[in-house]
Amino acid sequence: MYYYPARFIPQVVRWAIQEYTRAGDWVLDPFAGSATVCVEAQITDRNSVSLDLNPLLSHLAAAKTFRVSSWEEVSSIGETVLENKELYTPKWSRITYWHPPEFLHTLRTMWAAYHKEPHPLVLIALLKTTKRFSFADDTVPKLFKSKMKILEVKKLLEGDYRSLIKEFFIGSLKAAYRASKEFANYYSGGVSIVRGGVDLVHYDFGDQRFRLLVTSPPYGIAHEYIRSVKLELAWLGFTDSEITALIKREIPYNLNPPRTEILSHTFKKLFSIVKPSVAGRCETYFRSVLFVLGKAMAQLESQGVAAVFVGNATFSGVEFPFHQVFREHFEALGYSYERLLVDRIKSRRLFRGRLNSSPDGISSERLLILRK
Repeated sequence: MYYYPARFIPQVVRWAIQEYTRAGDWVLDPFAGSATVCVEAQITDRNSVSLDLNPLLSHLAAAKTFRVSSWEEVSSIGETVLENKELYTPKWSRITYWHPPEFLHTLRTMWAAYHKEPHPLVLIALLKTTKRFSFADDTVPKLFKSKMKILEVKKLLEGDYRSLIKEFFIGSLKAAYRASKEFANYYSGGVSIVRGGVDLVHYDFGDQRFRLLVTSPPYGIAHEYIRSVKLELAWLGFTDSEITALIKREIPYNLNPPRTEILSHTFKKLFSIVKPSVAGRCETYFRSVLFVLGKAMAQLESQGVAAVFVGNATFSGVEFPFHQVFREHFEALGYSYERLLVDRIKSRRLFRGRLNSSPDGISSERLLILRK
């Protein structure tokens, strides 16, 4: 429904849910991203808890699981957005860097209407429209000002850009409506608890228990999720300081990582040859992810299952087999290894023109199954 970096593969989630749970069981995803587990849980009649540092999670989950009654309901709100004359002013100081003044004025009127009467599907259409009519390259999830997009914006400004903005918004709203109707056809039930904007390192899970943990933690320093959605967060009302605070808590950039001992001989062997310039981030990544996973897995029922989907990212050219590090660490803590499933990647969009220690990307991903 909305382009998000490194989205969790739905088929992997569906398989894990159907393999290890029954209808009515509770499923946990502590790195919920774009809410794939939340969606699959409702399709299979499971209850779920989805958590993520990124506040966008709550909005994406609301939109993806929204069951619309009719197009008339949505189009009426859409027309209100287009007819509004009031102006909304984002609090982010960089907003004029990403939008020319001509686009900015029209977008401000549309966002003012949304903030007055929020609607999950309208939000998706607005986010797409805002990214499309900006200097940000809307063909990739990362926030990136490309020369090609700058030229494209220049050409758009030479024409009737106001009509183009409206047409794109309505087209995006229709696409969101169709996705909502499709989800409604598959919906089975279940309770969904979604919390975006939570600091996972310090999150208190309470005493709730889960039958299954299925998640895909960030792959090293391959993705900068908060940095990728700064423009979206700005239009949702976040300030410079609030966005910066989120970035500073993002793994592996969190400044005060937990002091978790990494119980893996594979990690220790490879870490010894990592360049000092990235050693800090490497250690922070593994300490933080293992700590969060450990807290989450402690909430599993007896004989509960953790299904962790990972790829082998690199640190200064040193490739870490994440699945092996995770397996060794949690076996040392008493969890039992069940199996490892491999997904071979046939194609993936990459930034081949940019400096990248792994220009060919990740060739495969693995689903590690552990039992409590």
